[in-house]
This record gives sequence, C-alpha cells and structure tokens, in this order.
Amino acid sequence: MELACVVLAAGKGSRMASLVPKPLVKFEGRTFLERVLKAAEGVGPEKVCVVVRHEREKVEREASRVLPSCVFALQDEVPGTGRAMECALDALKADLAPDSTVLAMASDIPLLSSSILSSLLSAHRKSGAAATVLSAEVENPFGYGRIILSPEGEVEKLVEEKDASAEEREVRLVNTSVYAFQAGALNKAKGRSGRQNAQGEVYLTDLLMLCRESGKVASFTCADPLMLRGVNDRLQLSDLQRDWAGRKAFPEGK
Repeated sequence: MELACVVLAAGKGSRMASLVPKPLVKFEGRTFLERVLKAAEGVGPEKVCVVVRHEREKVEREASRVLPSCVFALQDEVPGTGRAMECALDALKADLAPDSTVLAMASDIPLLSSSILSSLLSAHRKSGAAATVLSAEVENPFGYGRIILSPEGEVEKLVEEKDASAEEREVRLVNTSVYAFQAGALNKAKGRSGRQNAQGEVYLTDLLMLCRESGKVASFTCADPLMLRGVNDRLQLSDLQRDWAGRKAFPEGK
C-alpha cells in the first residue's frame, strides 16, 4: 500500500453544543465528515481509515454512506489525537509498508480539499521528510497549535495553545491538524509518547516530533488559511459560513 488516509473522528466535540456528533454537523448541507472524506478520497488512497469512539454507530453509518470502502478503528479509553493515530495504525498494519505514506487529518475542517492534500503529499515526498505538517500563517493564531521552525526551516517544535509560553503564543505559523507521515517513522514513534501536558492526552504532535529520529520534520504552508480553518464551536462555524459566503460573492477579493 503506497498511501493510506486516516480521518480522526473520535472526539466528543462538546463545545459544538450539538445534538449530533461533531463530525456530523453540517456545513452548507454536507456533514464535516462527508467533506473531509471526499477530500481524502480525491488523492487516491488505497485505504481510508476513520477513527471513531463517541457515538460511533452514527459516525460509522455516515462514513459508510459517503465512502463504503472505508475501514474503522475504535479508539480506546486513552484520550488524544496521538492515541487515535495509534489505533488507526493497529487497524492498518497488515497492509502498511514502511515506505508508504500515511496522510492524517482532523474531521472538522469543512473546506479541506483534495488539491490541498495533493500539494502536501507532493511537498512531503519531494523533501524526503519523515513527517510533514500542513501549516498556515494567520492573523489571529488564538486556539491553534504553534509551529516553531529552526533557522534551517525545519520543524523544531510543535506546541499546543494551552502549553505554549507567552513568546510562543506570538507565533502566527499554526498547525492545521493535517499531516503526512512516512509509515515506518510513524510506527517507530508509536507507543512512545507520554501524557505530560495541560490536557493529559497523547498528542499526535508528539508522535510527529518523535519522527525526527527517522529524518527531518518539515512544514508545508498553505497560502489560503480559510480553506484549513477548523471548527470547534458554533461561533467558529458561523464565522466560517460568513467568510466563505463572502469569498464566493467576491472570489477575487474585490
């Protein structure tokens, strides 16, 4: 298998205050999950794995409707996106060659597109990196994980908002929760991340930084941050709907 996609859809998403699981919240008539699955499908993976836990039956039903060929990984009681990825690796391991690519993405990025994912994959493969994080430069980075680069332009540190120092919070290069991994490097990092952080979770960003033992960790910046904006609550959903409507009305920014 040359390419597998992992969609992280296990979280409760309590901040959405929704009657349905967060991946099933709709943006312009289509669920978040449908939109992300279609973006993943568009890059031609041999397998798409959806990680589930909260209200898993509903999430699995929607995923199977959109992409009948997808497989599922059930996240256990250990919290965090890093643990979700580890559960996905267990589900994929029979088919995952060390030199294959694993493309991972959150399920709450409604405007994520196949073209953006293709650009990330191209940059990742061209650089020969063990892992590549899709980044964006934003005016207001509040709530996002920050990306700290070395003088050589490689990823030196990824830090979540709650764990960031005052200086790190000033950084405007942010993590979009979309990543490309070399499968061998990711499997080497699996099971080695602790939970010594503000949220007591296994962070996927920690697994990503452990990939530095296998090679460099790179950053690929998307020029259009709007397309990578994640949605955590109703206010963010409303803001995205407003800004997307404005983009469609004035596509050239005029």
